[in-house]
Amino acid sequence: MKNKILAIKQDIENIISPICLEKFWIDWYGAYDVNPKHLVFWICLISDKMKTEFKSNTELLTRLRDLLAIHDYPEQARQSVFIDFESQETVDRESDGNWYHHFK
Repeated sequence: MKNKILAIKQDIENIISPICLEKFWIDWYGAYDVNPKHLVFWICLISDKMKTEFKSNTELLTRLRDLLAIHDYPEQARQSVFIDFESQETVDRESDGNWYHHFK
């Protein structure tokens, strides 16, 4: 399962890299070993502007979700896997810059 997740993460990076005008990274975590639906991907950006742009891009969101099927992630879990964007600006404003506390 972990190899599938790492392949999905790499493909997310491959999709985001050519369209992102700023530094980004991808965090993932979850109790996917208990149940595959407990998987989270955060695409972490610098600015709220880029986050808003990506969140409103339905074609991008579809491409990202399609990666679950492409990598044969368990079908019954695909709709529950969380994929979203967050920005350093939001984390600074809401959580004093602490990503760990922000995601709790």
